[in-house]
Amino acid sequence: MDPLATLAIYSIVIVIISLVGGSLPLVYSWSSKQLHLFTGLSAGFFIAAAFLILIPSSVELMDAHEALALVMVGLIAILLIERVILTHHHTHHHAHSHDHECDHECEHGCEHEDDGCEHVHTLTSAAAFAGLAVHGIMDGFALGVAAMMEAEIGAILFTAIIAHKGIEVLALATTFKLADFSTKRSMGLVAAFSLLVPAAAFAAIPFIDLMESIELGFPLALAAGTFLYVGICDLLPEAFHLEKRGYRAFLMVVLGIVLMYIITQVAGHIH
Repeated sequence: MDPLATLAIYSIVIVIISLVGGSLPLVYSWSSKQLHLFTGLSAGFFIAAAFLILIPSSVELMDAHEALALVMVGLIAILLIERVILTHHHTHHHAHSHDHECDHECEHGCEHEDDGCEHVHTLTSAAAFAGLAVHGIMDGFALGVAAMMEAEIGAILFTAIIAHKGIEVLALATTFKLADFSTKRSMGLVAAFSLLVPAAAFAAIPFIDLMESIELGFPLALAAGTFLYVGICDLLPEAFHLEKRGYRAFLMVVLGIVLMYIITQVAGHIH
């Protein structure tokens, strides 16, 4: 089959899986506690993806010390974006000063969240979108190059992408739900996100010769830093937000890690 036609088929499948995964938290009226537990699953996914896929892959493709330094750069970059550019210290402090009110309201369905609590959820969704967007673009570029140059590698990479894409977008849509985005707005963002991989894949085609000289571990390491920040600093606090003892949230985090580990084994850990 013609490589372009194959890449088009890959893109259609990836978009469909992304839309299905992203619609799950939006089509059903989940309670706030259920959504926060979903966030625990998402946190486990983000953390495991960083440690099991992105960091090992970047270390294999470049010098280990440089790769780990870039992981740190990615983490610092998303910290700058979320905590400095997207918000002011006073606003952030105001949000956390109302934790008690936020807890009380979330226990009643988050129907009357104060502005501070909603602001924190919005920042979480923005950080999750940023981290996943970087990862998705890297996926797309890699898929585009592989599909055009080596059909077998392209097929394996496609399998690896679809193995986790549904869970990835489900995690993203969960943060939209917690931020109290409308269903229309959430689905619009999910749709836009689902197009990132195909768009990056086709955008890579004119630059195949140039990309052969680029250190592919570079973007993977940066993406790992963003994943670690989003998973640990944004999603984990949300997962335990309403848990007094934290057992269920902890189990959901572990489940996310185990699920990601299984996916990496099934997909051959090729990224």
